[in-house]
Amino acid sequence: MASKSGPPPIVYILAALGVLGAGWYAATRLGSNVKAPSLGFLVNRGGDEVLLLGDTFSGYSTFRNDEFQAALDAANIELRYEDEFSQAERAERLNRGEADLMVTTLDRFLQQKPEGKIVGLIDRTVGADAVTLNTPQFPGLKSLNDLQTLLNNGSISTQPLGIAYAEDTPSEYLAQVLDIRFDNFNLSDFREVKVVEASEAWQLVQDPSERIAVAVLWEPFVTQARKQGHTVVLSSQDAPNAILDVLVASDRYIDSNPEELSDLLEIYYRRIDANARDRSGLREQIQEDGNLSANEATVVMDGIDFFTSVEANRWMNEETLSKRV
Repeated sequence: MASKSGPPPIVYILAALGVLGAGWYAATRLGSNVKAPSLGFLVNRGGDEVLLLGDTFSGYSTFRNDEFQAALDAANIELRYEDEFSQAERAERLNRGEADLMVTTLDRFLQQKPEGKIVGLIDRTVGADAVTLNTPQFPGLKSLNDLQTLLNNGSISTQPLGIAYAEDTPSEYLAQVLDIRFDNFNLSDFREVKVVEASEAWQLVQDPSERIAVAVLWEPFVTQARKQGHTVVLSSQDAPNAILDVLVASDRYIDSNPEELSDLLEIYYRRIDANARDRSGLREQIQEDGNLSANEATVVMDGIDFFTSVEANRWMNEETLSKRV
């Protein structure tokens, strides 16, 4: 990243996004004494903590990382990461001023329409979200074609076969893709078990009494499922630009603390850029965050394509993000 004497790449990212205009840039990066007005929402840096809402997805692990938190502390930024598994509630809490930032997918941002703006690009999942078959419980279930056979034999049980996924998340999106694109798969054939978070779906699929034949998971649970013999039949690797994770800041936070927001983004992308140069640090981060082995962490890492500052800048300048929107 560039030094404090000049604007870092993230400045251009924000400018291209139209999140913070030329007035913000002049006030916070060229030494002006102009201060953005405080709205009583979050006082100037070093005062209140910054609350970021997200979930357990490994792509968000940087925000939970101790070294990243220490770098923020050195800049007098106190960031607290909190799991809020309901996407609707995540947006509502941002709107109510209970949170300053949230991580979400681009499609959910467009659907929920929170009172905020995208201020950072986090990752594209390239296998980190996946549809899995419960092969350990149903040994003959190794492909989508095997599902029909299993359904036809399902009459021997009073418990219909189930599909488990986290509602209002990329997991639901993949379940719908499966329903639309594959003639021999219909969601209506299954008992849909909609949960709040992927860990719940993973727990259900491991309970034989639930008879969950299909589960849609995200990392690190996809890797855990593979390790236990579950079969992956569709993942975000099949549509690498379909699931895009973004960082959203509330309008209040942008207005009241633009310099703090810029510093937070600069520190974030500095760590991401460092991890791009030395992926061992990223692997260790994901391993610790998900309580995984080194090999499992490598698999998870390979399923997530993190945006560096240069890549994010390119997406802005080439209007790739606007086209995705």
